[in-house]
Amino acid sequence: MKFTVIEGGRAAVTAAETTTIRDEAERRIKAAGYEHWRVRSLATGAPIPGPIRYLKMQIDFVAGKLEQLNPVPSDFTDDKYWPVAGT
Repeated sequence: MKFTVIEGGRAAVTAAETTTIRDEAERRIKAAGYEHWRVRSLATGAPIPGPIRYLKMQIDFVAGKLEQLNPVPSDFTDDKYWPVAGT
C-alpha cells in the first residue's frame, strides 16, 4: 500500500517510499567507510583491507537476495537483515 503526502495541492512521495533495497545497501556500504578505502586504493595502489571488502561483498549479497524475495519485506531497512562489520 502506498501513501502520498499532499502539500499545497501537489502530491509528493514520502522518503520511505523512495528508499530501495539498493539505496539501503549503498547507505550501509558508505557508513562502513568503503568509499574512503576504495579511493585510497585507486590513489596509492594499496589494497582495500580484507574486512572492508568482505563486508561490502556481504551487503551486496544480502541486497541481491532481498530483491529476489516476493514480496519484499516492508522492513528491509531493519538491521536484522544486514551484516555488520566484524561478524
